Amino acid sequence: MEKEAKIFHQNKLKSFFLFIISLLFVCGGIFITKEKTWLGWSIILFFGLSLIVSIIQFFPNATYLKLDDEGFEVKTLFRSSFTKWSEVTNFRRGNINGNKMIFFDFTEEHTKWKNEKKMAKLLSGMEGAIQSTYTISTEDLLHLMMDYKMKSLSKNS
Repeated sequence: MEKEAKIFHQNKLKSFFLFIISLLFVCGGIFITKEKTWLGWSIILFFGLSLIVSIIQFFPNATYLKLDDEGFEVKTLFRSSFTKWSEVTNFRRGNINGNKMIFFDFTEEHTKWKNEKKMAKLLSGMEGAIQSTYTISTEDLLHLMMDYKMKSLSKNS
């Protein structure tokens, strides 16, 4: 029996918070340019890009996590990547700088992103991660992903 696909979108409250903070810093950067031109423009540039990213998060289907029988798709800023359940060995909950995440390792057969996996392993101890910024709690997402993986293993056995 196939399990229905589940799609989790970006938490709009977090995106709105990023938007407000970025907007405030851009405004602050405008005032600073009168006294310290270089510093003001640096602030405007950095937080202006952050402002653009926060606005893009509000577009439908710009960012989401989709779980289905085959695997999971992570879409960020309209770019997506799909990973099969068979390409992942395990999942665990973790944090990087206070950001809740779901970490995982890939199987030996997974040959994509060799350098990225090495860098991620160096930074977090795991080869891959999904940031927990969706409309589901980190714990619920972890259990749901493990459930999908187990069902996939039993289906393929």
